[in-house]
Amino acid sequence: MAASVILAKCNVHSGTFGIRVEKRESDWVRTWAFPIDEAKAKREGFDKNKISGSLQATPDYPGCPYCGTYEFVQCGCGKISCYHESEAEGRVEEKPDRKSRNKSIGASFRCPWCGRVAKEIETVESFTVKSNRF
Repeated sequence: MAASVILAKCNVHSGTFGIRVEKRESDWVRTWAFPIDEAKAKREGFDKNKISGSLQATPDYPGCPYCGTYEFVQCGCGKISCYHESEAEGRVEEKPDRKSRNKSIGASFRCPWCGRVAKEIETVESFTVKSNRF
């Protein structure tokens, strides 16, 4: 069984956490999440891991260890962080559904890694994540 860890940052509490991902059949899924110090993550080499897949959560996935959300967003900088629908500031134009591809949900988002503000967010069926560089 192949497994890896990718890094994320909580957009509410600014804590860094690892997301354990596991290869199941031909896809990567999220199985666990844990708080981690950025320096330790770098020493462990988590900043070099690269995976591609849907990153769906398993039934046992606990969500962000800081805020508890299961949702995440990937910024244009390539890094991932928690996402809360309340960040959409009441502007959600269309809820994504599993049958559609790449829908804009009209939300804005500030990346806790780079500080960029995205004016719109799209849902996607698959991600390519290279763990965050420090």
